[in-house]
Amino acid sequence: MKRRHFLLGSLASALRASGFGKEVLGANTAMAGYGLFQAIEAIRRMGFQTIEIHPMGAPQATPNKFPGFEFDALPEAQKAEIRRALEGFRRVTTHLPYAGLSPFARERETAESSVRTIRTAMEATAYLGAELAVLHVIPPKAAALAEARPAMIRRIREWGDYAAQHRFRIAIETGFPASVPKFTGLIREVGHEAVGCTIDVGHQKSYQELARWTTPEQRASAAGIRAYNDVTHQIIDALGPKIWHFHVHDIDPPTWQEHRPVGTGFVDYPRLITKLRQIDYRGLLMLEIAGPGAEIEKLVAESKRRLEVFL
Repeated sequence: MKRRHFLLGSLASALRASGFGKEVLGANTAMAGYGLFQAIEAIRRMGFQTIEIHPMGAPQATPNKFPGFEFDALPEAQKAEIRRALEGFRRVTTHLPYAGLSPFARERETAESSVRTIRTAMEATAYLGAELAVLHVIPPKAAALAEARPAMIRRIREWGDYAAQHRFRIAIETGFPASVPKFTGLIREVGHEAVGCTIDVGHQKSYQELARWTTPEQRASAAGIRAYNDVTHQIIDALGPKIWHFHVHDIDPPTWQEHRPVGTGFVDYPRLITKLRQIDYRGLLMLEIAGPGAEIEKLVAESKRRLEVFL
């Protein structure tokens, strides 16, 4: 039996035992070259009951870019149109903006402008009735983490207050700070009931642990692959019930390039699902697949088929 078939069969058994419903598997609208409503309808057409939408970018189709919107730039009629377009999905999440932002910068004007952008996206999250917003903690510009940390903690708590008031939660995505103890320590220090964690299975490649355990030449080796998956599990072990959301895809073994279709890389999903059962995980598995606009729907659909049959 091929290893991939064995892994997918093991995943099937784990998911059947877990009791996860079909709505646990969703997809986001990061479909390059699609317009916003086109992406929403494509996700609906593929049979997803759960969707993640991007309150950033532009709603019109743009080559090599995924669609979104800037909430404060939309007329009321278009805001209502987006909300109507999401009707019928059982669960909705958002991904807050990050590109070009520096909310923890030393420069007050830069930080305040970035904070306004994120706050506007949070207003969109509340308006759309989404249950969760994914947040990137963006490295502070021109400041060390230790220097920026107090302001960072204070700001994230403020965002948590807003989320709690508007009945959604914030889930900080893995990536920065780039080590297991620093990342998990940040979430524990924030200590807010409305702030938890999103694990992106592909965002640990720059973590200090992997730099200590592997070399670039070892990426595709059994030891390198095991080490990568181990880092994800260390985060789960450290945060447990604070794990609220996942971005799922696969990782190319030789390059560690992320967002590949599920089943084409080395993410150990049987091991991951077993762990999620152990912690009684109640969040979502949100597909985040990259690819050319002409192929993206096919790639998402293939990944869905590889996982939905087990759900």
